Amino acid sequence: MKSRLPLRKTVVSSTLVAAMVFSPVLSDGAFAKVDSNDVKQSESVRPSTNVLGSGDRGEAVTSLQTELKSLGYYTYHVDGIFGQITEDAVEDFQEDEGLAVDGIAGPEVMSALSAEDSGATEPTSNEESTESVSQSDVVSTAKSLIGTPYVWGGTTPDGFDSSGFIQYVFNEAGVDLSRTERDMWKYDGTEVASPGIGDVVFFEGTYDVEGASHSGIYIGDNKIIHAGSGGVEVSDLSYDFWQDHYLGVKSFK
Repeated sequence: MKSRLPLRKTVVSSTLVAAMVFSPVLSDGAFAKVDSNDVKQSESVRPSTNVLGSGDRGEAVTSLQTELKSLGYYTYHVDGIFGQITEDAVEDFQEDEGLAVDGIAGPEVMSALSAEDSGATEPTSNEESTESVSQSDVVSTAKSLIGTPYVWGGTTPDGFDSSGFIQYVFNEAGVDLSRTERDMWKYDGTEVASPGIGDVVFFEGTYDVEGASHSGIYIGDNKIIHAGSGGVEVSDLSYDFWQDHYLGVKSFK
């Protein structure tokens, strides 16, 4: 009996040692350390240059906005800033293309945009020539009226309200428009994705009326001429006020 007890004791001890050697020691601290490293690593990874998302800025965003605009998804001015309007445009495009809708412009979105662009057609030289003449007439007349005072209900160079100014300028170019912005937006011209020189940019909610309530003639460089409270003047579309009330663009050529 005495000779067997030490042997049994030794066997048990060997088993315990083997278990300690081959079993990983996973304490709470070990798990916490791994999780912490994983989080820090994921937070430090920036999206690749082929991925654009909210808050991004620069030429890549400008290019994205331009492509979305040419397809009718992005309807604001191209500013190179990936904000809510750009995100909404990306989501609409993703939905139409059957892609995952997350508002992020990744490789799949870029590829789909390239495919859409390859099918676009350029205007003929005759179309470009006709458009140029119309633009010149409209912008020239609008600029000549800068400084005209604002008059409620005004439709002549003695004084204009916002829609009276638009109606007068286009009438001088041989285009007959409705009297109010609301009716211009509903019945006249053709809605376009982005403003060209001589097009009219419409806004809503600038005062208590349903539909379009203000407008301005686009003259390039992200600027419009409009009849505001200070009279006929040039304004920059990058102002928050215009962005907040932006409705869309129409061409009356």
